[in-house]
Amino acid sequence: MRSPRLSRISLTAAAGLAVAALAAGCSSSGSSGSTSSGSSAKASSSASSGGKLEQSTITVGALPVVDSAGLYLANKLGYFKQQGLTVNITSVAQSTQAIPDMLHGTIAVIAGANYVSFIEAQAKGTAQFKVVAEGVTCKPNTFGVAALPSSGITSPKDLAGKTVAVNLTNNIQTLTLNAVLKADGVDPSKVKYVVVPFPNMVTALKAKQVDAISAVEPFLGGALAADGAKQVVSSCDGPTADMPMSGYLSTSSWAQQNPNTAKAFQTALLKAQAYADANPAALKAIIPTYTKVTAAQANALPLNNYPSTLDPAEITKVLTLMKSGGLATGSVTASSLLLGS
Repeated sequence: MRSPRLSRISLTAAAGLAVAALAAGCSSSGSSGSTSSGSSAKASSSASSGGKLEQSTITVGALPVVDSAGLYLANKLGYFKQQGLTVNITSVAQSTQAIPDMLHGTIAVIAGANYVSFIEAQAKGTAQFKVVAEGVTCKPNTFGVAALPSSGITSPKDLAGKTVAVNLTNNIQTLTLNAVLKADGVDPSKVKYVVVPFPNMVTALKAKQVDAISAVEPFLGGALAADGAKQVVSSCDGPTADMPMSGYLSTSSWAQQNPNTAKAFQTALLKAQAYADANPAALKAIIPTYTKVTAAQANALPLNNYPSTLDPAEITKVLTLMKSGGLATGSVTASSLLLGS
């Protein structure tokens, strides 16, 4: 069930530099730099997969994690341009920070969004969302918990009574770890979760502000290089193997008001997702363009799966995990979340 990595190429500098890069992104309206796909499309442009675009230029908020690679590939390869669409990308530190801008219409889509937080927000009536495309499904050792040797933590059972940093509480990180802990006979209620943004986790770990961290790439690699930190739990094994981790979401109102634009974005993005899955070298090459990871470091990263279809069964896995973890799902169903439903 557990497959801890004992070593990995150093990404500490990458994680540290990412803090500065994300400083402006701590506000969902802030940007650490934007990119766009080709020249601006004229208002009369039509997507090759549909009718006249309601918006020929949109802004997409994205977490600087491997989950967002498909978005950047679609830009680089001109897939958005082929659809008559210009996509500007702005970096955000936490996907939920983009919700206010999504509701105000300044961000159309959020990339790297953890499904759990958005589903829970919908269940509580905060907003209605649509999954435009899946982001990644996790593979072993792409996501997990790391701790310093001095902590005495070497396995899931050692996390009882300890403090673990997560990017957000009550989300995919805590749910997957809780599932793995239960499978190992550990009571998840004995673990204390505290919020620490991904770019700050290495610093918090080295300062012993937390006993362990739950991180995704490229930040997990940085933690493993920090004073000999070791991975003690793989969050994508056993009961959580191949779990859908993140996706590209818009508000339901934006999707309804801009059906052709939403479809154009989806068509280009899914094409890029298929390309990413089939071309790992190209996938690893794009990561350094939107993170502070070097080419050599990116080449050493383990990769997730990048789905190129929308499958209700995958979102159902998330809903089932949420219900087992006691989180609100309300009347939300997988099919109702998918774009076009």
